Amino acid sequence: MRWEAFRKVRGQVCKRIERRRQALGLPDLAAYQQYLEHHSAEWAALDTFCRITISRFYRDRQTCVFVEREVLPTLAGSAVADESETLDIWSAGCAIG
Repeated sequence: MRWEAFRKVRGQVCKRIERRRQALGLPDLAAYQQYLEHHSAEWAALDTFCRITISRFYRDRQTCVFVEREVLPTLAGSAVADESETLDIWSAGCAIG
C-alpha cells in the first residue's frame, strides 16, 4: 500500500489498524496478519480503515478565488439570461462520500 499521498497519512492508518487489532483482542500485528489470512471478511474492514480522504481543493486559495470571482458569476449570469430560476451545479466529490 504505497502511493504518494500515503506518507502523509500513514500514522492515521496505523492508528486505525492498531485500534482494530486491539478490538479483536489480538496480541500484535503478526497475529492480525494471521487473522486476515483466516477470516476473509476482515479484508473489507481493513479496506475501510485504509480509506483516507484528502481534500486539497479548498487549500488552494487561488482556485477558490477564481471560482468565486469568475466561474460562479458567469454561471449565475447564464441562469439569469436564460430566465431560469435555478442553477444546477454538480459537485464531483472524491473519496467514498
